This record gives sequence, C-alpha cells and structure tokens, in this order.
Amino acid sequence: MVKRTLAQKLWNQRILVAMALPFMVWMLVFNFAPLMGWSMAFVNYKPRYGIFSSEWVGLKYFAEFITDNRFYEVLRNTFAMSGLNIFFGTFSAIGLAVLLSEVRSTAFKRTIQTVSYLPHFISWVVVSNIFYTFLSSEGLFNDVLLRLGITSETVSYMSKETSFWGIVTFSQVWKEMGWNAILYLAAITAIDPQLYEAATLDGVTRFGKIRYITIPCIMPTIMMLLVLNIGNLLNATGFDPSYLMGNDMTVNYSENLAVYAYTYGMQMSRYSMSTALSIFNSMFSLLLVWSANKLSTRFIEGGIL
Repeated sequence: MVKRTLAQKLWNQRILVAMALPFMVWMLVFNFAPLMGWSMAFVNYKPRYGIFSSEWVGLKYFAEFITDNRFYEVLRNTFAMSGLNIFFGTFSAIGLAVLLSEVRSTAFKRTIQTVSYLPHFISWVVVSNIFYTFLSSEGLFNDVLLRLGITSETVSYMSKETSFWGIVTFSQVWKEMGWNAILYLAAITAIDPQLYEAATLDGVTRFGKIRYITIPCIMPTIMMLLVLNIGNLLNATGFDPSYLMGNDMTVNYSENLAVYAYTYGMQMSRYSMSTALSIFNSMFSLLLVWSANKLSTRFIEGGIL
C-alpha cells in the first residue's frame, strides 16, 4: 500500500520529477559514482594494476598517517587557520552587511558593494604575490613602520612562522568579506519594514534597531551558514592560500591538511595515502556538520538540518 501511494505521488508530480531527474543523474555521476575510488585507500594502489588488482592492505594507510607526529601538527594548523577564518570572516561579513543596510545613499552603497566583493574574483596566485610584495623587507608595510618610528629594522613577515596564521586570515577575510556579505544583506532586505517603523515610533535608536531587530531576524541565516562553514572546517583555508603563501621557513605553521595530502600523497605518487586522508576529511566534516546542527538548536528551534 505504501509503495502504491508513493508511486501515485510520483505520478501526480511527474512534471517536477522529470525536471529534477537531470540533476539527480548529475549527482549520481559526479558525486556518488566517484566514491567508488575510496576503495583505493584500502589497497596498495598501483596504476598499472588498477584498484581491484592491487594488493589489499586494509587500514594500513589510515594507521600510517594517524601515527605520524607530523599529521597532528598539520591538523593543529588546519584547525587554527580555519577557525580564525570562520570567526573573523563571519563577523566581518555580518558587520559589513549591517553597515551597508544602514547607508541611505543607493549610489554609495552600490559602490561599496562592488569594491568589497571584487577581491573575490582575484586569483590566489595574484593575492599571494600582493602580500609577498607588501610584507617583504623592502615592502610598503615595513617602510611605513620605519617612517613612523614603530620599528628600527625591516622584517620579512612572510618568513616568520608566528605571523603566518594572521596573514592568511587577513588575506582570506579581505578577499571574501564582500562576497559573503551579499547573503547577509539579502537576509536583511527581507526583514519586514514595519518592524523598523514601529521601533522608530517607540523611540528606538539606530543601534537599538540593529541589536533588537536586524540581528535576531537574520539569526537563522547566520546559523545556517555557520553550520555549513563548520562542516567545511578542515577545508576552510583551502589548498591555494597555504600552498602559495607558505614556504620552507613557515612550513611548521603553513602546512594544512590539503597541502599535507598533496605533498605526502600526490607528489610522492602515494595515491592510497592521499585517498585515506580524503576519507578522514569527509568523515570528520560529516561529524562536524551533525554536531554543529545539534548546537544550533539552542539558537533556532528544530536546528538547521
């Protein structure tokens, strides 16, 4: 009876099903079918033999990177850089969106929006070169500090280990803040204007409207994006910024999980090790999404997912 009812529902909504079918096929081909490659992590993969003809080794490669002391240093770097990026990236985007929503001049607002989200389209290759030039010992930043008398000698900040996390965080916030603010700005524009009109009649200040109307109304959007970002915690910094902005002098602080998988997996043709790291990344991200959704119930009834 249940199957018949389900079949009837599908038939009644056959037009919607037909519209969704291409996307379902696309997901099966490009999202689920490649998961068969995960079996590579459990064999000593050799390209000439293929996955199914390679020697079965079980959890050998998982045990290998878990017992590697270098792996925990890389994991520390990943969590630190991703956490800083999510924290400062989220609050800077919210702040920019709120400030733009308070601007009355449409032309000025559009100009600021355009200028702020243009860095999103700049390649990380270009961004890394900008920061290398700006923060070099002969760069503008050192020149300003010397002229102001803050320092007495130049410093190559891109070669300082302790400066790397801050530099990467600043570069990612600068690059993505305007783009991320678009979502929060869209949520703000959806707020009922009558709420602000009622607050004005009650004598509420601008800051009070932001605190008691704007922020609470966009909280579901904030929590939804936060859950998604936390689920992507291990990938939040990505491969490009750590690989392009890092160097041999900062490797102890710049190498994240993506760079580690590339260096010790792909570059050394250890494809099984790289796949094992990918599985660990996916499973841990799934756990983070589930945990973040449970925590979100404290802010939003029923959670996000």
